[in-house]
Amino acid sequence: MEVALFGGEYQEGTLTAYCYVDDVAHIELNGHILVPLQNIASLHCTSRCDAPADHWPPRGLGEDEPDES
Repeated sequence: MEVALFGGEYQEGTLTAYCYVDDVAHIELNGHILVPLQNIASLHCTSRCDAPADHWPPRGLGEDEPDES
């Protein structure tokens, strides 16, 4: 996934989670880079087809997952 941030910076990596930190939605890249959604200008997903079955959807996006809050 390639993430374009407002201001012209980019982050690239594998989407590993979607979460809330202090009531602000974030995506997690590569298991450790948190990016607030409010800072993202655009997202480009290269592919989800090559993700191992147990890695899709990312944590927090599965319909049958219990709400952790």
